Amino acid sequence: MKLLIQLRTDSEMVSYEGCALALTLATFGHDVQLYLDAPVFGLLMQPKSRLHGMIQSLELYDMPAAWLPDDVFSGWLTGMVPNDLAKQLTFIPEVVNSQDFEQILTF
Repeated sequence: MKLLIQLRTDSEMVSYEGCALALTLATFGHDVQLYLDAPVFGLLMQPKSRLHGMIQSLELYDMPAAWLPDDVFSGWLTGMVPNDLAKQLTFIPEVVNSQDFEQILTF
């Protein structure tokens, strides 16, 4: 199953739940793409937040880099976070067809 999981909240608990779901589904062979919206950036800037650590481990789950919105805030974020986290982030492609995903979940 191909899924897009969007994290759009500044709540650490809700973001954690969404990311945990993504990692669990990837563990069982699902194709999961994470999208991190601007409200999540504050959590990524905190090295001790759960989300920060989970995003660092995307590679271990054979997941692609998490998508960020293509805007000024995303560019600022990628320049401010540690390199090991920054390599797990990329800008969202210019063209994303929602029909490519069997399910889109938003947290």
